[in-house]
Amino acid sequence: MIPVDKALQLVASNVSLTGVEDVALIDCLGRVVASDLASRLAHPPLAVSSMDGYALKAADTLNAPVTLTQIGESQAGGGFAGTLEAGQTVRIFTGAPLPSGADAIQMQENTEANGDAIKILESVPAGRFVRAAGMDFGIGDVLIKAGTVLGARHIGLAAAMNLASLPVRRKPRVAILATGNEVAMPGETLGPSQIISSNSFALHSYVIAMGGAPTILGIAGDSEEELREAFKGAMDFDVLVTIGGVSVGDYDLVGKVLKEVGLKQIFHKIAMRPGKPLLFGKIGELTVFGMPGNPVSTGVCSILFLKSALATMLGMAETDTPLQSVLLGEDLGANDQRQDYLRARLQSGPDGAPVAMPFTKQDSAMQARFAEADCLIVRKPHAEPIKAGQRVEILLLRGSLLSL
Repeated sequence: MIPVDKALQLVASNVSLTGVEDVALIDCLGRVVASDLASRLAHPPLAVSSMDGYALKAADTLNAPVTLTQIGESQAGGGFAGTLEAGQTVRIFTGAPLPSGADAIQMQENTEANGDAIKILESVPAGRFVRAAGMDFGIGDVLIKAGTVLGARHIGLAAAMNLASLPVRRKPRVAILATGNEVAMPGETLGPSQIISSNSFALHSYVIAMGGAPTILGIAGDSEEELREAFKGAMDFDVLVTIGGVSVGDYDLVGKVLKEVGLKQIFHKIAMRPGKPLLFGKIGELTVFGMPGNPVSTGVCSILFLKSALATMLGMAETDTPLQSVLLGEDLGANDQRQDYLRARLQSGPDGAPVAMPFTKQDSAMQARFAEADCLIVRKPHAEPIKAGQRVEILLLRGSLLSL
């Protein structure tokens, strides 16, 4: 068995960046930028008003109150074409261009209008309520870096930069293959010893949340012939994820057949719980994960290792998932040689601080508790016993690329 940290290093060092494709901006939420993005225009492109009021020369208001003559109007999308002279003012609205000759805005609440005679009740300094040209950003400014996962705010910024499409990393194509005579698809009539292939659907969702493009290949039975035939359909993908058949039972044939079709095994078995039997390797350029059959084991391995692989393939600027420190809600005993990932619920303590409450039962087949969990308590190998109220490290069960 190898340690978790070593396994993560091997995964990241054995996958390659996907290619680049140009995608319409409207479809870029959750995509990863492939190169730095520079603005094609300034924002705002010219000086504009941040208030409804009157554009004027600040010097004309030094001895306010003072009456100025309104000579026109400036509105968003339709500016005043003339030039402002001393003693003159232009009615202006929020977002409208600042007229030539004006250097300040007095908001309408501090004015009194009598036809074209506009009484300015208070003085204003130069620049008041004026958004200068390029105040936000200028032409050529690099505002979105390569490796950025695009959230909703990035999409709005890119639109303001006048970018109609963006260069993004192609989503890794992930083939998902369940194995075993005992599994069937949801909705099928189950035999006496069969169970539902829930892992296939969980993995499909994991891959989407992690930025990939999943395809479920179905179920291959416990025979070498079925497995060989199924593997043929996965060779054009970037990643193959198999489910089950990687342990040491008589019908655990996945590893054997993978090696026969060219797998270069990089590691098999990790010092962790759940997820010990994970297999990782390559068939040419195809990255292969042999997931354990138990659903929690598959889930934890996906959150740790499949996520790391896809993030590296996408060139994400930050591929690590940082651990957080919280209070422990119940005593935990000493740990053995494997790194533990304990399912837990987060609760609010007496002072409002988060408290991790580990579930009493941690069996790797218990999907309901896994779905209920907010986090995984991470315990290093050979960790000493720990009391409630002490701090533990947790991994939040989050990580979707779709974000605000």
